[in-house]
Amino acid sequence: MKKKWTAVFSVLALSLALASCGGAKKATETKAGGAETTAAGTAATGEKTSSGTDTFTYIIDGDTGNTVNPLTADDRYGLMTMHALFAPPYHIYNDGTVDYILAESMTPSEDGLTLTMKLKEGLKWSDGEPLTADDIVYTYEEINKLTKNLYIGDQPITPEKKDDTTILFHLPSVSTSAMEMLSDEISIIPKHIYGSKENADISLLEDKVVGCGPYTLEEYKTGEYLKFKANPNYVKGKPYIDTLIYRIIEKADTATLAMQSGEADALVISPDQVAQYKDNDAFTLTNYSEGRVPYIRLNVNTDAMKDKNYREGVLYALNRDEIMKAAYTDSDYYKLGYSFLPYDNKYYTDDVEKWDQDLTKAKELTKSGAKSLKLGYIASSTVLEREALAIQAELKEVGINVELEGITDVAYSKMYREKGNKDYDIILGGYVMGSDPDTFASLFSTKKDNGLNYNSPEIDQLFEEGNATLDDAKRVEIYNKAQKLVSEEAIYYPLGTNLRTLVTKKNVDPTEAKLVPIYTFGDLSKLKFK
Repeated sequence: MKKKWTAVFSVLALSLALASCGGAKKATETKAGGAETTAAGTAATGEKTSSGTDTFTYIIDGDTGNTVNPLTADDRYGLMTMHALFAPPYHIYNDGTVDYILAESMTPSEDGLTLTMKLKEGLKWSDGEPLTADDIVYTYEEINKLTKNLYIGDQPITPEKKDDTTILFHLPSVSTSAMEMLSDEISIIPKHIYGSKENADISLLEDKVVGCGPYTLEEYKTGEYLKFKANPNYVKGKPYIDTLIYRIIEKADTATLAMQSGEADALVISPDQVAQYKDNDAFTLTNYSEGRVPYIRLNVNTDAMKDKNYREGVLYALNRDEIMKAAYTDSDYYKLGYSFLPYDNKYYTDDVEKWDQDLTKAKELTKSGAKSLKLGYIASSTVLEREALAIQAELKEVGINVELEGITDVAYSKMYREKGNKDYDIILGGYVMGSDPDTFASLFSTKKDNGLNYNSPEIDQLFEEGNATLDDAKRVEIYNKAQKLVSEEAIYYPLGTNLRTLVTKKNVDPTEAKLVPIYTFGDLSKLKFK
């Protein structure tokens, strides 16, 4: 899902997904790079439609759940579902390119305090009703009621309808990330459907979803599949492929069998699965980055981690390269990094405390602290499991026993959001944010959701200054300070960035669709067969 006076959140810049704006994207927790296994997972049989030119089947390793809210969805599968059913005004790719979808332009005022969005003419919802500025204003107002993702500091960005195709976005102060904030991860929802409801929750089992995306939902079977049909009213034209199926298979071995037997057209795999496809002429392998930053969090809420010296000792016990190698098998599938920003972000710096492994320091600093710690991670991710095992072995070298506990995606998400949660001393995770560094404020600033429970007036000030500064050289200085400060606190240990490997049948052409963070296919309407 997100950045620049552009940038995407995912993608954004996420890269707008993200892009450029600061704030527009939520900290999207993601599983690591590939198709993951789960010890308890069962194969979802679901739709077994073999691919043809009218049906595209994509295997995913998780379920969106029966109910999803398009305004607050923040897990990969919920976002992928919303990406098919709804559309944002525009999308910002990693290179800063803006793909205008519902909007035809977004123009800043000379003073930088107003952004004017002009909609394309003749927009329609999937039920045939017109899509107008009323829907845009309604959506952004609802988001402001639910989250602070559209806030600059402690004040919201305010939308105003000028006419049926023109919306003014009033900024409380100059923000370099505002365009990104208003972009990609936003699902515009129909006021004529949700205006009379208490919330925008969608029951995938009961509701006929009215959207403006490339597809409409035809059928959902819990734990097995989601089946979509091309939306003839989509603003970019009816998608090339009539039927899209997300088939849910959590076990990697079962997913591989389905792929190799011709039951599916695409699958994301982990590095240790590459050999099964590499020399098979029936498939194409594509490596791409989604700017995901895997990290280790030391939970300062627990008694064991309250002492900064002890936290430093724990970090000195770790070997970043060995952990990444354990997770991704080969350096071809990862790049080491030392900051909360991806290594290829223009604002990234490695002039920070790296906590290079030093077992002597580790033993000295942890000798009077806890000798038993608990580590939590998402059980269905083999990558996270490997990271956990590597961390367990490294801490054992300094006399600390680590109990590993794999939990469900739902439990992890709940734990992540709970302020003051003390369930785990160490937590493994990963996120995809935007390209603009302000999008990362949601991790550390107390003015945002602050998923890491970080609390520092200095870091709050730095993010505020960075977002309000138009001089790029000064922004570099500000965010360099922020990266150094976060590293020195010894609560957050970034590992780097990993690549995802997409396997497709030889007859699949994803070129126009573009591979992006979170969603995999940036423009589903352009996905096609050769």
